[in-house]
Order: sequence, then structure tokens, then C-alpha cells
Amino acid sequence: MSDNDTATDPDQLDPNALPPHIYHRTVGPGLEVVADIAAKRGHKYLFDDMPAMLALVDIVTRLADSYQTFHPDTAADHQAVLDGSATAACVMVFQEARLDAETTRQLLGALEAAYARLQQDDVIEGGARFSAMAASYLDRDDREPAKHCLKQAAQHVIAAIEAWQDTKH
Repeated sequence: MSDNDTATDPDQLDPNALPPHIYHRTVGPGLEVVADIAAKRGHKYLFDDMPAMLALVDIVTRLADSYQTFHPDTAADHQAVLDGSATAACVMVFQEARLDAETTRQLLGALEAAYARLQQDDVIEGGARFSAMAASYLDRDDREPAKHCLKQAAQHVIAAIEAWQDTKH
């Protein structure tokens, strides 16, 4: 989630706006891995696992940034969609859970604030190297090692968030 995403209106986001080849290198892999981890953590729905949702935000943000780095010639309209891809991924999760627009807006606001705080306090930077490796694998369409790296990134981010939360209580 970028600074531009504050007060994002979920009704204005089209989670399907990315072309399939970009979606499969940015949003799709993160959603798949993080949803699996949340399920293994005992959450029927991804949206109710805040550390996992924040891992999703971090992973999709990093994958989208890497995509733009690997492909600087990406069309301007796709770059704009990539910039909002983490928010769109969250909207997809909320839509899957059939949450109404107002609840979605509130949850997006909470995620944006929490993600900004995690960045400010330098809590989740340790997962960045795994996301970078995954982006490299995804760019070569080598999906299994990419998923392994994304799983490591998500687990690292979730563990860092939970350790940070424990120090706050």
C-alpha cells in the first residue's frame, strides 16, 4: 500500500484490472501463499488474520515494485494499477468474504495505518529479501521456488509482527 492509497474507495478499485501476465507475477502468488498460511494458522478466512493480511500487503507491494523495476517499459496505465495492487488484493480478499463496502473501507484504513506503522518501526524489512528472490523466480516463470520464497517472506513478516505485538503488550 502506497502513500497514495489512503482513503481508497473500494468501489473504485477493479481487482481484475491487471493483465493476466502481470497479475500472475504480483497479486496471484502472494494471495495463494498467504491464504494457505492463514488457513494453517486456523483462520477460515484470510481477512480475519491481521498479521497474514499485512504479510499479503507487504508481499504484493514488493512484487509490484520489483515488476516495475524488471519491466521499466510497463505501460503507464498498468503502472498505476500496479501501484494500487496491494490494496486491490485486499479488496479481493474482502469481496471473497462478502464484506460490505463500509466494512471494507474500515479494514483498508486499518491495514494502511498498521502497514505504515510497521514500516515506520522497521518491523518487517527482514522479509524483503525473500520477496525479492521470489520476484526474480516469477520473472523467469519458475513458480515453485517463487512460492517457497513467498512462504518464507510471509512467515518472516507474520513472526516479526507477532513478536513486535508482544513487545507492545
